[in-house]
Amino acid sequence: MIKKRESYRAVAGSIRSEWLRGLSRKICIGALAFSAAVVLLTGGKVEAYASDQTRVSSDESQVTIGYDDLDDTLQKGGLGVVVEQQHGVAALASTYDATALEKLIVEGIKAWQTNIDVSGLGLTSDDIDNGAVRSIINSHPEFISLSGGYRYWTSGSTITQIEFAYLTNAKEEQQELDAALQEVKSKIDISGMTDEEIVLAYHEYLTSTVAYAYEDYFNGTIAANHGYDMYGALVKHSCVCQGYAETMFYLLREAGLSCAVASSENINHAWNIVKIHGKWYHIDATWDDPVWDMPGRSYHDYFLVSFDTMNKNTLTNHTKDRTDMVVSAQWGDTYTTAVDTTYESGKFWNGIEKAIFYKDGYWYSISEGSSKTSFNINKYQYSTNINKVLYSGTAKWTTPSGGYYPGVYSSIYLRGDNLYFTTPDSLNKIDITSTNVIPTELINIRTQYNSSTGNNLYAFGEQYGKLVYFITDSPNIKKTKDSSNSSKYNKEYAEYTFEMCISHKWDAGVVTKEPTYTSTGTKKYTCINCGETKIETIAKLVCTSHVWDSGKVVTAPTYKTEGIKKYTCKNCGTTKTETIAKLVCTKHAWDAGVVTKQPTYKTEGTRKYTCTNCGETKTETIARLVCTNHAWDAGVVTKQPTYKTEGTRKYTCTNCGETKTETIAKLACTTHAWDNGTVTKKATYTATGVRKYTCKTCGAAKQVTIAKLKLTKVTVKAAQQTSAVKLTWNRSAGASGYKIYRRTAKGRYVCIKTVKSGTTSYVDKTVKSGNRYYYCVKAYNGNVLSGYTEASILYIKAPVVTVRKSAQGVKLSWKKSAGAKKYIVYRKTPTGKYRAVKTVTAKTLSWTDKTAKKGQTYYYIVKAVNNKTYSAASPQKRIKR
Repeated sequence: MIKKRESYRAVAGSIRSEWLRGLSRKICIGALAFSAAVVLLTGGKVEAYASDQTRVSSDESQVTIGYDDLDDTLQKGGLGVVVEQQHGVAALASTYDATALEKLIVEGIKAWQTNIDVSGLGLTSDDIDNGAVRSIINSHPEFISLSGGYRYWTSGSTITQIEFAYLTNAKEEQQELDAALQEVKSKIDISGMTDEEIVLAYHEYLTSTVAYAYEDYFNGTIAANHGYDMYGALVKHSCVCQGYAETMFYLLREAGLSCAVASSENINHAWNIVKIHGKWYHIDATWDDPVWDMPGRSYHDYFLVSFDTMNKNTLTNHTKDRTDMVVSAQWGDTYTTAVDTTYESGKFWNGIEKAIFYKDGYWYSISEGSSKTSFNINKYQYSTNINKVLYSGTAKWTTPSGGYYPGVYSSIYLRGDNLYFTTPDSLNKIDITSTNVIPTELINIRTQYNSSTGNNLYAFGEQYGKLVYFITDSPNIKKTKDSSNSSKYNKEYAEYTFEMCISHKWDAGVVTKEPTYTSTGTKKYTCINCGETKIETIAKLVCTSHVWDSGKVVTAPTYKTEGIKKYTCKNCGTTKTETIAKLVCTKHAWDAGVVTKQPTYKTEGTRKYTCTNCGETKTETIARLVCTNHAWDAGVVTKQPTYKTEGTRKYTCTNCGETKTETIAKLACTTHAWDNGTVTKKATYTATGVRKYTCKTCGAAKQVTIAKLKLTKVTVKAAQQTSAVKLTWNRSAGASGYKIYRRTAKGRYVCIKTVKSGTTSYVDKTVKSGNRYYYCVKAYNGNVLSGYTEASILYIKAPVVTVRKSAQGVKLSWKKSAGAKKYIVYRKTPTGKYRAVKTVTAKTLSWTDKTAKKGQTYYYIVKAVNNKTYSAASPQKRIKR
């Protein structure tokens, strides 16, 4: 994946505000294209596995031998994405023991087992296809020794055995990786660090000690040189993105932080995610480490950022983004989303472009000073947020043409109490423990190498296990392909090694003081590289079989107390004590005794006797005093009397405590407190009911009559219809049905219809146009009738209309509606609404619409009107003129 950074630009004259940084990251590669060649390039062991399954049959069972490659794992150059391949119901219903499988594989690979028994776990070939084994390998980047893929044996539907093959030099390389991990542990003490400091410490270690395997990428030798795994990162100090991501994942996992490896096929890249204080953040050490490798330089653009920030930074110089991100390997909590931006501003690492170092609770960094040509060396304590500037200086990074590069290109390196830093001209050191910091110049490139103005010391730090510095005319370090050798890249800078042992290799050590059973010993180790020494303590010898002396009585026993005897081991001086039993008193001499509790009328007393020899005691009981005449108290009510039950009063003798009980008479109820009552007989529409009330005080009872039920009053409404009057009314609860009554202005109500209880409307078709009618509806239940309201309506029959074309327009004719005083004609088009177009007197029974347009379709209705009473609309008539 192309990762672009704009080059540093020199400024002629005064400093420009534009701060253009970054060396071009040419490639961050998942390198899937090379995965097929991994085994051949490593020169390791290759098993001749069949590409298809081999089937072996017998009378008892059917055994299948299958093969699964590991080319898509992170260690082999893939992005570690496990794509599930569903093969029907079997795949969906798999319930194999994933925890047990991981335990067996991890322990098996650590023990260099070739065959691992997985029978009984419920593992199926569908599980293999869906990445059951590959996901375990992805989650254990420390496994660098597997060669190619693996075979598996299936009996029936379950996998019974897995067979791995290892590279020929696997054990030696694994030992080297283990030693490198111990070196990381010795160099980075995370005790006392916050979670974010732990992540920063590992980020700085990777970006300052690992070089991106740029040449291996161009030459197609990534796999051959372990560029995809932790061995490349920590032993060879060179790898691509998988190596960075796997190493970071392993270190964070060992530190106990929930973490994951993420990957994107869009940009063919892998990076990390970590959970800090309950929130997830992204880290991309690969893209924070510039290429070509610049020792001492470390960016922090992709350190503890949200997904949106990471994606935004990616799109700044790239055409594709990371929105197709998947989690390739995970440990601890399950990744959800990364949206927090807490660490993207206001932190001491923000804007720093050089490696940051940690020692004894403090972080050391170099940053821009008060101007573009000044710098500060900082000592920062994260827990207190206090920063101290240890040293400030000026540095103008000139160009051969007389201009200069604005900004900080100095690097720092911390070793022990010495902090090394560079300027354009020199390599210097300061003592970080000194109260008066004065730099000591170690190398001056003008005098030592006769470097001309414009050539500066641009890089200083670890590279491939050595401490080096570069001298060149530009901060944009690069190499170019050799014109005569396509696999060789020539440096466009001068490289020098600074002789300092940055990774001690200790000898077997010499015992300088032998340990004994009573004191520790010492052992001196010497670095075979630089001769530096260290002293380690040898634990005291462990005395596994003590030789005790005859002991010494330190406290003699008496009749009253035990004694103590102390024994000492003649070898190691360890002591132990044993108890000597108290002297035994065989004949007690009791004293006269002391009354410890006086007897009373209620309780016995006690007398305590003590042996004058040994102090042993005994206790005897003194009988209670005898009460011959009870003195009763006023008594206590133990049960209150009620209106229903008697009470009790208890009397106690004030001398001896004896008791007696007397009965208290029941209370008399003078005013009853009636409850809400219980219906013993429900009221109906034809008969009264009964409710029984009970006194809550004394339980007395009384009965009250409940009135007959009444039907709800019925309210009726009348409405015009074409040839009838429609009645509607409300439902009356309990009604068996409804009786419908009608009268004229001078007549009496006559029942014209009886309907069932579910009916609440009726259409009266016997009405005559021009008459006023009065209606009421009564609900009934047996002989009981409800109340009612009256509805009055002047019925006017809707006109019967005919339409036809005429020379003048559309002619409408209608029959007379009795009682009408006028008629209103309404018209509309097919898409319009009806509106009144003509009003005529009661004597007029036709009208011609002269406004109707030829070729247009119209709809007509007519209503008869008597004052405010309108008939129903006539049936709609359609005509096209």
